[in-house]
Amino acid sequence: MGTGREATLADVAEYAGVSASTASRALNGRGELSEQTRAAVREAAAALQFEPSQLARSLRTRTTSTVGFVVPDVSSPFYAAALKGAQRTLEQSGFRVLLMDSGQAADGEVAALRTLLAHRVDGLLVSTVGLDRDRFVTLVAGRATPCVFFDSAVADTGAGTVLLDNEAGIDLLVEHMLEHGHRRVALLAGSLRETSGRDRLDAFVAALQRHGISTRQEYIAGDRWTQQNGDLATRRILGSNPPPTALISSSVELALGALLACRDLGVRIPDDLALATFDDAYFAELLDPPLTTVAYDPADVGRLAAQLLVGTIRDPESGPHKLTVGVELVLRRSCGCSP
Repeated sequence: MGTGREATLADVAEYAGVSASTASRALNGRGELSEQTRAAVREAAAALQFEPSQLARSLRTRTTSTVGFVVPDVSSPFYAAALKGAQRTLEQSGFRVLLMDSGQAADGEVAALRTLLAHRVDGLLVSTVGLDRDRFVTLVAGRATPCVFFDSAVADTGAGTVLLDNEAGIDLLVEHMLEHGHRRVALLAGSLRETSGRDRLDAFVAALQRHGISTRQEYIAGDRWTQQNGDLATRRILGSNPPPTALISSSVELALGALLACRDLGVRIPDDLALATFDDAYFAELLDPPLTTVAYDPADVGRLAAQLLVGTIRDPESGPHKLTVGVELVLRRSCGCSP
């Protein structure tokens, strides 16, 4: 064209020698047109580097081909991997992802959801920080935007959920510590506002009770999924009299905080304190000592959540679905096992 401006549909039609309406039908696969005409229009569009207007298409179809993805912390290895899994599936289905970080705060989650709804996303993938159900329902009331929760959910709402098998994971960790002979077992807890945090705490208490071990409140500390919280909570737990001999962490971020606290306090792992954690992050085996973990595929969590959402967008009557992702125990030296 030589003018420096972007090509328009009219330019494509003129180049191909057809009307603008014919060019539009050819590019959108509509209408009874000969293959020769469609090919001519496609060649004209390629030659002129024509890009159809997403805004025009959105106004016509009332869809945007976008999905909102809301997480508490984009720097977390879990959410980064879940995003990759979801993005792969969504792109194969013709959707782009708009990523929002709620900053581990309910107000941040509300702001993120409002922004995405204002952009008229076709669906939402959300790992909630424990948003109140009434607040969530009020926010999305009257909208046809489906929401699938992953990792942590708002109770009794949404088009589906994908959760880890938190109970099985904690059971594996507790059972293994007991097999090592530990009876004074402590827990680094995450946010109890969230599904995953509550489920892991409940599973910890229940697992000990099955073995006739009473839960000591001073052996449970923590309220956020951060390394700093893991550090502070570990110091509090180790100040108990007597201190625990084993520590189970609800997340790898908390476990990193525990390692820092123990190093500062001169507590040797696993000689003085056995340590194991939920989440098998890529760096878990690189630490000294390597961490015993509960492992699963976070990319699989994102992939499954995206599949549920795409299915709901295409069939709103498909109904809510609940999926549980399995876990397994990976043994390393932090719990006292041999290399």
